[in-house]
Amino acid sequence: MHEFAHAWACRRMGVPVIKVCYLRFGNPAGYVLHERPEHAVQHMVVAVAPFFISTFFALVVSAVASALLASHILIAYHDLIMPAALWLGFSIALHAFPSSGDADALWDDVRRRDVGFCAKLLLVPVVGLIRLTGLGARVWLDALYAVCVVALPPLVLLSLKI
Repeated sequence: MHEFAHAWACRRMGVPVIKVCYLRFGNPAGYVLHERPEHAVQHMVVAVAPFFISTFFALVVSAVASALLASHILIAYHDLIMPAALWLGFSIALHAFPSSGDADALWDDVRRRDVGFCAKLLLVPVVGLIRLTGLGARVWLDALYAVCVVALPPLVLLSLKI
């Protein structure tokens, strides 16, 4: 989902995609090679797209599973639906944070002479936030985020029934 989000954002922002690898053995596990965006905003959107798109899809997976369980549809499969949906939603949300490679690419833009001052003012805080989430991942911030994202739809559903 992370690489899909990068590729999707590239296409929406008009940044030509050279190659997409969704999953492979090695480091990184996946990647999107694209041409250098013309504008800093394009590059920023491409870099942070996984956060928004992965969060959205993780919420959708959790919400659909919660709704199925609440509606008693497919009641014979409830023991299969919820663990599978929780795993899928958690896995998607776990990889929502932009990677250090995304921060490195943005930082390269910050250091370029042809990038304007306003663009640099926009990019520096984004790079800082990406680096901060990378540090947070060392203390399981990404896992905590994923748990919260997956738990939100069932909690909302429960609160609406009360």
